[in-house]
Amino acid sequence: MSTHRSILWILAAVTLGFGPPSIAAAATLRPVVLDAYVGHVKRDGEKQLCHPRRFPRREPLEVNRVEMRLHGESHHVHLYRAVGDPEYPPHNCPFAVDFSKWALVAATQNKALDWQLHPGVSILFEPHQPLLIQTHFNNDNPDAPEARGAASARVVLHPANPATVTAHGGALFAQDRTVRVPPGRTTATSRCMVAGEGAAARDLTIMALTGHYHYRGTEFEVYRVNVDGSLGERVYDHQGYDDPPFQQYPADSPLVLHAGEGIEWRCTYQNNDPMTYEFGPNTKKNEHCNLFGFYYPAESPQETIDCVHTCNHTEIIVAK
Repeated sequence: MSTHRSILWILAAVTLGFGPPSIAAAATLRPVVLDAYVGHVKRDGEKQLCHPRRFPRREPLEVNRVEMRLHGESHHVHLYRAVGDPEYPPHNCPFAVDFSKWALVAATQNKALDWQLHPGVSILFEPHQPLLIQTHFNNDNPDAPEARGAASARVVLHPANPATVTAHGGALFAQDRTVRVPPGRTTATSRCMVAGEGAAARDLTIMALTGHYHYRGTEFEVYRVNVDGSLGERVYDHQGYDDPPFQQYPADSPLVLHAGEGIEWRCTYQNNDPMTYEFGPNTKKNEHCNLFGFYYPAESPQETIDCVHTCNHTEIIVAK
C-alpha cells in the first residue's frame, strides 16, 4: 500500500470514528486526583483541617469508582460538595461542617478505600464544582511506621462511561449528637427513617455502610427498622475500637431498604475513666456515634441525606 493511500485510509477511519481517541477524549478517561496536605502531627496530638477544592474539569463527569489513600495516623477523611454558593469553613476546623452548606460525597476511616459502585450507578460532579476535603489525623502511636513524616490524603475519582449510567448514588450522614458515655458500659441508640414516609417513600439499595466512634467504642451495629417501627435484622456489626470497616454490599445480593423503612444504629462503649464523655470532635475528650451510608437511586443527580439526632428531635435534611 502506498504512503498516499495509507494516509487517505487513516483520515477516513478517523472521520468515521474508527481511529484512536482524541487527546480531549482520552483526558476525560483519566482519573481526577484531589490532594490534601496535612503536615506533621505532633506526638499525642491531632489535626482536623478543611481543604477547599474545586472540581478541575470543565465538563460534568460521572464517577463509578472512588479511592481514598491516606498517609499518617488517620482518624477520618470526608469529601463534601457545596450546597448553593460555597461558604468555606476555616482551615483549622475541629468541628462538624454545616450540613446545610456542605453535603457528604464519600468518607473513610480506613487508610485505603477502594469503592467500586454498583453497575450502572455513578456520582455526578459538575464543572468546577466547589468541594471540601475534611481531614482528621491523630498521632497516638508515634512509633508506628505510618506516623512518620507528613500526613496527607489523596482522593481519586475514576470516570464512568456516561452511556452506562442508569442511576445516581446518594450519601447518608447520620449523627447522634446526644451521645453521653458515663463510666462503665453503655449503648447509644438512634433511628432514622431514611426510606421516606407516605408519598415520599421509596426503595433504596444500600451499596456500603461504615460507622465511626472514638477510643471508648467497642461495638458498632446497624439494624433494619420495619415500616411499623419494629426492629428487623442486623445488617452491620463491628466489634472492637479499630475503625469500623467500609462494608460493601454486592450488587448480586444487595441490601435493600423498602419504601417507608429505616435504620437503627447503635454504639456500645466501655469507659474505664471516672469522667463522662459527651459529643464532640476531640478523640481524647469527646465521643461520636456516626453512621455513613451510600445508596441509590437518588432522586436528583446530587443528593445527600443528613439525619441529625439532637436532644429535642431527629432532623432529616435532604440536600439536592
